[in-house]
Amino acid sequence: MAEGSPTSLLHLSITRWIADNFHLCEGCTIPRWLLYEMYLENFSSSDNDKVNSATFGKLIRLVFPGLGTRRLGTRGSARYHYDGIAIKKDSSFYGHYCFLLSQKNYRRQCSPGKSVSAWQPSTPVGTGADACSSGDAAGYESNSKKKGTDLHCFPSVTYLKTEEDRLAYVLPEFGLACPWEQELLNKYPYEMVIQVANEYSSHCQDILEVVKMQELDKVEDCITSFWKSLQPEKIAFISLPDICQLFKYYDRYLFKELDNILLGDFLEEVSVHYLKSIRMFSKNVKLWLLNALEELPMPLQTSKCKEVTVFIKRLRRKTDLSNMAKTMRIVLNNNSKVTVLISDLNAVIDQGLLDVPGNLFQKKYGNPDELQYNIEIKCLNDLLSSLAHSTDIRVLLSCISSNLQAFVIQPSRNKQEFIKLAADFQLRWNFLLSTVSKAMTLNYADSFGSWHLFNLLLLDYVAHIFQSYIEEEEEGEESFCVTQQSDQPVLWVYEPSYFGGYFAEEEPQAEAPQSTLISLMLNQSDIRLSNVYSEF
Repeated sequence: MAEGSPTSLLHLSITRWIADNFHLCEGCTIPRWLLYEMYLENFSSSDNDKVNSATFGKLIRLVFPGLGTRRLGTRGSARYHYDGIAIKKDSSFYGHYCFLLSQKNYRRQCSPGKSVSAWQPSTPVGTGADACSSGDAAGYESNSKKKGTDLHCFPSVTYLKTEEDRLAYVLPEFGLACPWEQELLNKYPYEMVIQVANEYSSHCQDILEVVKMQELDKVEDCITSFWKSLQPEKIAFISLPDICQLFKYYDRYLFKELDNILLGDFLEEVSVHYLKSIRMFSKNVKLWLLNALEELPMPLQTSKCKEVTVFIKRLRRKTDLSNMAKTMRIVLNNNSKVTVLISDLNAVIDQGLLDVPGNLFQKKYGNPDELQYNIEIKCLNDLLSSLAHSTDIRVLLSCISSNLQAFVIQPSRNKQEFIKLAADFQLRWNFLLSTVSKAMTLNYADSFGSWHLFNLLLLDYVAHIFQSYIEEEEEGEESFCVTQQSDQPVLWVYEPSYFGGYFAEEEPQAEAPQSTLISLMLNQSDIRLSNVYSEF
């Protein structure tokens, strides 16, 4: 490398920053992830002005030759630390360091399966403190709480639009906190369970890190390097049903966080380029995983494929909805188009062009049982009322979701009852919207194009609400309710025909026998709805 080159100058500035803010301190440790996070916050002005974690580790050892690392932390959530260095108390980053350390410790203890009251600051190694002392970190957190800082456990995160947003997002700590933790430790060698859990949790953390920095193409390297590096005896161990279940627990949490990072809020305004990158990622991630697992036991392949398929379908639903919402905003931002749309909708209703009695739209429902059979009418009626006062797409969709929550989700006492209510509503909702479309077509309505866009959004939004509810309900169960060989008829909660061609792809053979879309099972006495959207 030439002297004075941009890369050498960058490395020089990094080593100076390390030397200015950190010093040798026997018995002290600094979490490796935290030091790298601080570097990214202060040096990552652009993608070309940063080094990866491996290069950063080499630069640290240039400043502190012979620096060692050790794995510290509570059982199942241990992380690598630099052993023998500490941050200088006169460093301008000292306060921020203590804040990050206390916040991260708090979040780690708030992982699934652990209560907030179990939080304790990390203890120092030897006689020194853990970089900034545990007392300093705890004190900083205490002061933050007094000032009103709210340290939530794993906050809901939306699309990280800027570099600042990505750096501000705190990645979760994975730990062995699954409901059957003790059973695994009693059933299998303790060291093997802990080692496998730690290695896989670190692997999940690496994936989150590269996605957080929007380096989606690097996910393939993370997946391949982990699975190809496993020894035969470890492969045999993780292929056991209990360990597959443990990995499934991690995968669900991993994919939930990936979903939050990539597109936590599909109504957030995002660029077309970004949506395309997410769609491409959703196509590639499963292929990357299948290629990495191709020589591994089939039970492991099947378990992994089920979880990644659920994630992909959810991500595609949200990108579809985001794209439709983006298009619909163009209509809603045009006052004249909104006025014509409202006028045409009122016309087809008032003139009796629908195969629905017109007075149902004006009727006040006092009897809950009567309302239960006309929820779709109420939803459309409320939507028209909201559209007359607001063109905010969030307000309009919130009108739909609040009705679904009140009349479908909350009245359901169990999953099977929800399935029946949701299937019944979805049939009548889709029929009502198709009837409106037919009436507007026959009436040569000027706003048919605007209504068609709105119709697509409303259909898929309701399907997404139901699908998401099922996924949330089943998150704590042993397995998702996936499509199985069954004599029961099936209602596809989400299978949008409008984008089917765009996303059509062959499913690899390693996948489950049928598509792993969440499905609603109906009793034989129910109406067959094997293809709800076929008429559109």
